[in-house]
Amino acid sequence: MKSTYRCSSNIALVKYWGKKTGGIQLPANPSISFTLRDLYTETTVSVEGNNTTGKPAFDFFFEGQPKPSFIPKLSDFFDRVEREYSILKAFRLHIHSSNNFPHGTGIASSASGFGALSCCLAALEHQHTGKVLESEQISRTARLGSGSACRSMYEEPAIWGIHPEIEGSNDEFAIPLPYPMHSAFHEMMDAVLIIDAGEKSVSSTVGHGLLKGNPFAAARYGEATLHLTEIIQALKTGNMSDFIRIVEQEALQLHAMMMLSNPYFILMRPATLSVIEAVWAFRRDTGISLMFTLDAGANVHLLFPKAQYQQVKNFIESQLLEYCQNKQYFCSAIGAAPVRIE
Repeated sequence: MKSTYRCSSNIALVKYWGKKTGGIQLPANPSISFTLRDLYTETTVSVEGNNTTGKPAFDFFFEGQPKPSFIPKLSDFFDRVEREYSILKAFRLHIHSSNNFPHGTGIASSASGFGALSCCLAALEHQHTGKVLESEQISRTARLGSGSACRSMYEEPAIWGIHPEIEGSNDEFAIPLPYPMHSAFHEMMDAVLIIDAGEKSVSSTVGHGLLKGNPFAAARYGEATLHLTEIIQALKTGNMSDFIRIVEQEALQLHAMMMLSNPYFILMRPATLSVIEAVWAFRRDTGISLMFTLDAGANVHLLFPKAQYQQVKNFIESQLLEYCQNKQYFCSAIGAAPVRIE
């Protein structure tokens, strides 16, 4: 038995930052994201022989090479999901994974990686037992590997976390946006500027943990809930100015919480701020709907309508490449569900 899946990374618009106690990878606030169609992981999982160890057994290869540093995280993941997947105790797994973007460039490969792996597991379980796992169940599995991976299951914007106004919203898995999206957002793009491809000084796992003692955490969770209400309204009505305001506020609030943690830390770099100020000036001078957002790192995502691609490309290559490490950036369309590769 063998299965291969391609799964896209995603970029959060309303940020997930902080975890609830009493569970595994449960978000302290709801979030919403776009999947990045052209930035993805492809993973193949095959099985061999009988597994007689009594626990999940596997080999892992990244870009064709063994990757021992990934083994502990994969072991934890398989321990969390083994009750749902009988193949984990029945067979030894061989996992081969690769990205279509360089690893270590600050694009969230854990989301696409665990998304692709979870889809492969579901397909193999179906081959082995006939059990059919729906998108919500696969999203739940992916969450147990990487929280944001649960949002990579849908072509539509994905919502993760309980929100009082969104029917079906859940902490355990993501759901697709349950409302029609305005045509203004049907063809969005994301240009990812690689400001710093190095390892972060504070990992996201540690950063999430520091929210527990942060005196501003409760206010932040309330802001995220309000922003999700507002951004869904903007997506439904086509209100681009509100959408831009919320997306940029969310990026800055995320990094503000890092600076307000104890111990405090900063993941932005001087070049990050230079890009942000250049984006503001470009939008003011041209009227083009270009906006920035940030993950938990120094790199900058630029969101914009596809119709304005050429103007944005010219702007990036004439004014922003000097801030990019090795003049490196990637561009992707928005919206992609996982795809099975035959």
